[in-house]
Amino acid sequence: MIQEVKPSRNIMAINLAEPLLGGLYTLFVDALGSTVAWWLGHITLVATIAFVYWVITNWQEVSYGLGLNGTRLVAFLVLIGATFAQVLVYQAYFNFPTTGACITAGATSAYIWWQWYQLEPQKV
Repeated sequence: MIQEVKPSRNIMAINLAEPLLGGLYTLFVDALGSTVAWWLGHITLVATIAFVYWVITNWQEVSYGLGLNGTRLVAFLVLIGATFAQVLVYQAYFNFPTTGACITAGATSAYIWWQWYQLEPQKV
């Protein structure tokens, strides 16, 4: 009697990149296929972790090179928070699509940033 052999089960690797990268991972899959996207997604995660580690270990040089001090860093974080809040307001109250809300909030925040640092009086 001839018996059918069950096909071997595909072994799936853990995919940490999909939940962490979100839309970027979906873009990788659509453009390159699932196997290449898996590799590229995980390489992206490792590179991001390595970059964050490098910035943390070399914070003195990074802050000096970018001209960051405590006041400028706080202003930057407040501006990022304001941009996020603007996106939420544009979507909730004005029914902007996500892309339009991000573009409008980003342009508004960039203008405020420019005004703050270009039009402030020079210190004597």
